[in-house]
Amino acid sequence: MVNNKRQSDRNERQEKLNLELSVLPTFTPLNDCQIYHINRATSAMLLPNLIELARRTTRFTIDTEHDYRTHEAALIQIEFIQPESIVLLIETCHLPHQSSALFWLIQALFKVIFKPSNVIYSWGDGIHELTDFIHYNLFSSHTIDQINNLDIQLHFKQWYNKTFLHRSVHGYQLFTRLYRSDEHEDHQWSLQKAVAYAFNQFLDKSRTKSRWRRPLNCSSIRQYSVINNSTKKIHEHLTLYAVNDCLAVTKLLMVLELN
Repeated sequence: MVNNKRQSDRNERQEKLNLELSVLPTFTPLNDCQIYHINRATSAMLLPNLIELARRTTRFTIDTEHDYRTHEAALIQIEFIQPESIVLLIETCHLPHQSSALFWLIQALFKVIFKPSNVIYSWGDGIHELTDFIHYNLFSSHTIDQINNLDIQLHFKQWYNKTFLHRSVHGYQLFTRLYRSDEHEDHQWSLQKAVAYAFNQFLDKSRTKSRWRRPLNCSSIRQYSVINNSTKKIHEHLTLYAVNDCLAVTKLLMVLELN
């Protein structure tokens, strides 16, 4: 009961923060991006092209999502950081059979992305997040242990602590106070607050607790299923949320590199 009460209070605080920050301009990424859904319906013709693009890319941003109800590790988002970025949404609850050529190609794609010579950015510990996906056999624990992962959440906190004098938030306007992760240096910044502080923009987090195990694009749903407009809107909102979580980290990376 105590844990449920804590979770309920945490959810209520997040909803309140999301509402208060929604007065800001909507988050905009650094550049346009192409989105590719990776699941059992993905064309095998696409994967060799993505593998070649991955070979020509040295910096990636990753994020992951878990299903709110079942707690399954359900989605891996990967941005290829380019002048025009590519974002992959790997729907791990809807992968092809492991004996298929398509599954082998997806494994090969991960092998290229996770080369130790590449840099993998994340908000939080990316290796820890990926550990929950090992049982899908897309990559091994040995592979992710070799990843060159940079935690932008940690670097942002260090940048903030060095850049700004710490003063009590008492007396500040509420609008300013919302940007602060906490009064204490040892607390972590949420991605939403970091975006608000750095860019004065609103990163919508209302979809955090969602059914992430559901298919995100209509092509991966059986043909006889009826897709109504409401379902399509949910797919669109979840896709935008997932993509923006990667693009926001990459945009914050720019702030750290410029300073």
